[in-house]
Amino acid sequence: QLEIFKQRGEEELLNIAFELEFNFIYVLASIEQKGIKVDVELLKKYKESSLVYLNELTQNIYEACGETFNINSPKQLGVILFEKLNLPIIKKNKTGYSTDAEVLEQLRDQHQIISKILEYRLLTKLKSTYLEGLGNLLSPTEMRIHTSFNQMVTATGRLSSSEPNLQNIPTRSEEGKKIRALFVPGLGFDYLL
Repeated sequence: QLEIFKQRGEEELLNIAFELEFNFIYVLASIEQKGIKVDVELLKKYKESSLVYLNELTQNIYEACGETFNINSPKQLGVILFEKLNLPIIKKNKTGYSTDAEVLEQLRDQHQIISKILEYRLLTKLKSTYLEGLGNLLSPTEMRIHTSFNQMVTATGRLSSSEPNLQNIPTRSEEGKKIRALFVPGLGFDYLL
């Protein structure tokens, strides 16, 4: 009887493959080939305004701690936070003080500089990953991005994309909303089983 169940299971899987999955693969391939249109003028404006804001934020951080330093250097940031500002040391690693996101979140209420550093990190990541990254991935003639959709990567069964990874664009932050506004919609759909 085990053989009968196994054979029936294989037949059902083949039916699902032919009736749903293969058709969906053709749709995804078509979308990948066509690409996603990007509002290039809006991308340029947002890139410029984010650079201006990042410069202002950098100056605010320097003023809040009384000196200039490399904000992107965990070592220099650790010295500023834990030696100069005497914030409580939450965690150390082999190179010195930990300044990872978890530590900074725990220190958020300890000094005004922490929220600025967290905002700075978010903006620099969004700028490099999406604003500059998208510009580098645009096809020059059609101003579209050709991402790759992956059906079998996530544990939840949802689609994911790579090069660029579009599902990681923040949804709740104002910056994430601005980045999502760069994409010009052409077609909307959902995939349900």
